[in-house]
Amino acid sequence: MTTIPQSVIEAAQAAEQKWAVPASVTIAQWALESAWGTHMPPGSNNPFGIKASPGDPYVTCYTREVINGHSVMEAQRFRKFATIADAFDDHGRLIATYPAYAHVMLLAGDPDAFARALTGVYATDPRYGETLVEIMGKNDLYRWDVG
Repeated sequence: MTTIPQSVIEAAQAAEQKWAVPASVTIAQWALESAWGTHMPPGSNNPFGIKASPGDPYVTCYTREVINGHSVMEAQRFRKFATIADAFDDHGRLIATYPAYAHVMLLAGDPDAFARALTGVYATDPRYGETLVEIMGKNDLYRWDVG
C-alpha cells in the first residue's frame, strides 16, 4: 500500500462532507492524476489538472494535447490553489454542481459505481473508472469514506 499524506486524507474527507463526493474516489483521482502527489504543475497545489478560468490565479505548464489527431506539447494555464485543501474543495464542488455529473452524484453511496460513472465525463480514457476502482481496492481507500 502507498502512503497517503494526512493533508490529502483530510482534504478528501472535508470535500466529501461538504459535497458528498466519496473520499475514496477523490483520493484515487488524486493518486492517478498526480502520480500520488509527485506530478503537479509546479507551484499550483493542483493535483487534478484543473485548468484555469479567466480571472483565476494560474501557473503555465506544458502538457500533451491531441489537436486534429496530432499529439503536441502545448502551454496551458492550470489553476493555482493556495492549499491542497482548496484544490480538493474545488474538485468536489465541480463534480457536485456541474450538470454533466448529475448522474454520477446519484451514485454517491457506492464509490465503485461513482468511479465507473466518471468514465467518459471526467476523463475520456475508457478504463478511467476501472482504474480508479483498482486503485481504491488495492490501497483500501474506502476506509477514508465518511458518508
